Amino acid sequence: PRRVCLSGQIRDVLLDRIARGELRPGQRVVEADVAAAMRASAIPVREAIRELVAMRVLDSAPHRGAWVRQVSLAETIEAFQVRAVLEPLAAESATARLCGRCGALRRAAEAIVRSARRRDFAEFQHHNQVFHRSIVAASGNSVLLRLWDSLAFEVRTRFTIDYLTSVDPVAIAREHEPIVEALARGDAAEAAALLRSHSNGLVAYLRSQLPADGRDDGKASGR
Repeated sequence: PRRVCLSGQIRDVLLDRIARGELRPGQRVVEADVAAAMRASAIPVREAIRELVAMRVLDSAPHRGAWVRQVSLAETIEAFQVRAVLEPLAAESATARLCGRCGALRRAAEAIVRSARRRDFAEFQHHNQVFHRSIVAASGNSVLLRLWDSLAFEVRTRFTIDYLTSVDPVAIAREHEPIVEALARGDAAEAAALLRSHSNGLVAYLRSQLPADGRDDGKASGR
């Protein structure tokens, strides 16, 4: 159990380094280097890397090791399109559990706003993931949560950072506040509509970045 816990910690550290751009697309993740940095044995590091490969965060090949997978703009759009469906569905079930009990969710929304004001977009994305995952987890639907988790890497890319730098990030951050209030008062329909609109706004921006023919130009990001 201790080794499994450690492998999960290593996995999360690697995910955070990728989100912050410290590990770039195509950059190798060397088992020995990670073990030395984390002061861990090779076994939990190997387990963490295997899990990240299974999550499609890393690519790997025999005799080449593992490296950060590149995520295309088209993949990012598709991931947010799926989230725009999953999260409203989750809100319908989560509202009963969150009604009058949104303290943690409200604190996450406040942290997103603080990060936006500092223009710390890696921190913004971290708190944003916590916020949205909390709603999905509150649905009590393990399949829904597993599907949502499978999109975590595709939605934390350089393209989402570009979006935040192109708009008023504080305004985007504040879009989470009415979602909290809708959930707090038990208005599932309003919470679902707000979550859908929140994701679709980003999808519209990302689509505007595609070439005129609507096809992905091959550019990719892993941040």
